Amino acid sequence: MDGEGPPELVTSNSCRNDKKLVAFIIEQRMRLIEVVMPMVIFFSNVKENFRALWLYNNYESNIPPNASRPLTTAYRKRRHLERLNMLIAYSTPGSQLNVGGYLKRAHISFFNKEDFYCLYNIYHAKKANLIFVESSASVPRLYNSALVRGSGFVNPYPLKERLVVSCFSLVECRDSTNYGRHLNARQNLARGDTALREMPFVSLLIQDFWMRCHHCLIYAPLVLIPCQSCSLALFCSETCRKRAHDEYHSMECTIMPILLGQYSSMEILALRLTIRIFNILDGMMDELELYIRSLANNMVVAEYNTPYGCQPNAKVDYGKVYRLTTNRSKLCKKKITDNGLKAVSLARMLVREHGLPNSFVELLAELTVRHLHILRSNALVLHCSVDEPSKNEYSSSSVPYALVLVTTGSMFNHSCDANVEYCLSPDGAIMFVANRSIPRGTQMHINYRIDPTDTRYAFECYCQKCTTKRILDQPSTLMEVPERL
Repeated sequence: MDGEGPPELVTSNSCRNDKKLVAFIIEQRMRLIEVVMPMVIFFSNVKENFRALWLYNNYESNIPPNASRPLTTAYRKRRHLERLNMLIAYSTPGSQLNVGGYLKRAHISFFNKEDFYCLYNIYHAKKANLIFVESSASVPRLYNSALVRGSGFVNPYPLKERLVVSCFSLVECRDSTNYGRHLNARQNLARGDTALREMPFVSLLIQDFWMRCHHCLIYAPLVLIPCQSCSLALFCSETCRKRAHDEYHSMECTIMPILLGQYSSMEILALRLTIRIFNILDGMMDELELYIRSLANNMVVAEYNTPYGCQPNAKVDYGKVYRLTTNRSKLCKKKITDNGLKAVSLARMLVREHGLPNSFVELLAELTVRHLHILRSNALVLHCSVDEPSKNEYSSSSVPYALVLVTTGSMFNHSCDANVEYCLSPDGAIMFVANRSIPRGTQMHINYRIDPTDTRYAFECYCQKCTTKRILDQPSTLMEVPERL
């Protein structure tokens, strides 16, 4: 980096230090030394039939073989659907190749006795190019057969509504000297009882790009529709596509290839959270700054009893996100400065690509660095089975596929022997379920699901069990500073 050394930082969790850090970086013209990575064609967001065909025909050759996992029938079907969804995403909208992809998926849905999925794909094929669909003799017959049989899963419809009534809370937030803010059971819970259902405030898909909705994260390979402008985001319905566009994707769309090639998942999600609050306040920077400065350091803990999804005011829920713990005081100066450089780099790119005034950089960078600290302490990692990606589970063989940030659910303290498990529900909510009997008033814990030797997605746990594992696996990591205790 250029310029003088990093600033002397005051140990504090307040926003003021983030502001001083960003101001110093900009004043001293410090810049992040970005590693120029070769642009991979997979990350291109150009819609083009030639590129779509190239990717479709070469997709299998780009996947390294895995000798430990045999090529089962289910595996081959999954790869075929991934290729087909890639073809739909990259092909020119309304082209014969694009419509043909929808119709192929309609035939697969009908063969799998998912008639409503079949009708859904025919609907989008007609919307893309009605003339081509009507000229096909097989489509009316397929449509009538699926309509008459009517078997399979009824949803999704082209438009779907968020089921706010499904979000509820049987927990209450408390504050104490020993445990800080935490969640207790509001009533006696038996094993298998759902204690909390909450919509993610912001989320990011980190795997299964061609098989899951990029907004609500549900596994829906037979119904995904692409963003109308890029080839990197697919959605399970027009509703999810519109919500993503309104919340963050309108500003992410053009820069996604750069983000995926140059930044980590946490940094991308931090920028997405910045874009979300920027759009909530309609890009009015004066109003945004007044709102941020008005957020008190302390708030009534009872406000966290209401999960996100139960009220329509996203501005109020962002206030709860903003006040989540950051454990910033436990980070070393080098780590904080590195986060600041990343945040300034992201803010500058956002301002440059969208023609915003340069005066926006400082506040956007300040928010991004705070969001990065919040996410590293509070982001939940969702896992799925390797053999069955549609199955949400956490085990020694499962793999992470998404990062999510919730408001009430982030109040759970961590424990490697947690009494609450969490997973993604079929409607896109995060469901917290008791894995044993929990008496009323008992504190509840979750396992934030991160390998103690892997710090890519969340905090490091410094309990005795994880510390012992870290000593055995990577002795050098003992010098790292914990981001959440």
